[in-house]
Amino acid sequence: MLNAEELKQIGFARTVWAERQLAKLCPGGNIKNFDQLLSNDNTDEQFGAMINCIIIMHKAFDRSEKFLNPEHECTEVTEEMLENLLNEEELAALSIKAFSAFKKDGEVTVETEPIKKEEAEEVMEESISTIPGSSTSAIN
Repeated sequence: MLNAEELKQIGFARTVWAERQLAKLCPGGNIKNFDQLLSNDNTDEQFGAMINCIIIMHKAFDRSEKFLNPEHECTEVTEEMLENLLNEEELAALSIKAFSAFKKDGEVTVETEPIKKEEAEEVMEESISTIPGSSTSAIN
C-alpha cells in the first residue's frame, strides 16, 4: 500500500479507457461535460468526483504502462487511501494534476511532477469554484 508521499507522486493518463470511465461520471454521460463534474454545490459529491477522477486516471496510467511494459508494477489507488491519507489541500492538489493531465491535448501519458506555482494558479483559477469548501490554499 502506498503512503501519503508516494500517493502524491502517482502518474495519470488520458486514454480511451479513461475517457469512457470518466464519461460515465459526466452529466449526460458526455465527456464534453467533464468540467461540470465539480461545479456541483454538494461538497460530498465534489469530493467523490475528485476521488473518482484520480482513481480512473491513475488506473489508466497503470494500464497503459503495463501494456507497454509487462514488467511494470501497478499501484492500486483506492478511495479509502485518498480519504485517509490526504487532507483537503493535498486531495485538491492531486486532483489538479489529474485534471491537468486530462486537459493536455495530444499527450496520452503524463507522469506527475511538482507543478509550478504559476501552472497551479492557472488551473486553480479555471476551477476555483469547483474545490469543496472555501479553502483555496492548495496553491498558496
